[in-house]
Amino acid sequence: MGRRRYRRLLVGPDTYRWRTAHQHRRDGRRLVDCREVVLLRREGRPGRVTVVFRDGPGLIVPDGGPYTHSGGVRRAGDDTTLNLHRPAVVRALLDIALAQGADFESSREIDGWTVLDAVREAVPEQPPPPGGESSR
Repeated sequence: MGRRRYRRLLVGPDTYRWRTAHQHRRDGRRLVDCREVVLLRREGRPGRVTVVFRDGPGLIVPDGGPYTHSGGVRRAGDDTTLNLHRPAVVRALLDIALAQGADFESSREIDGWTVLDAVREAVPEQPPPPGGESSR
């Protein structure tokens, strides 16, 4: 399996690299602790920010089933959905991390579910594809 490539995001004079990934661990033959993550790095700095969306009651991440897609996270209670592959979503996550004091000199983790509403407010809704539902 090849190495996943980071995408670039330019913010003023700074260049950030990001990628979205699905992670989990094995418990015997079962996959457990499924989560979608956005990894953010600032060029020239040693640290990173990892925004983690873990599955849980009413918190849906891709699991190979028919109701999720790569990078899609959903809060079931109100159907709030984000597509973590969208650059606008990643930019909103970066802005939140910076506002929370991320300096990229060290590494930190952010629980993505705690910032879901702020990202939703920052990102305009994407028009629905033909025959599909909209996604932020």
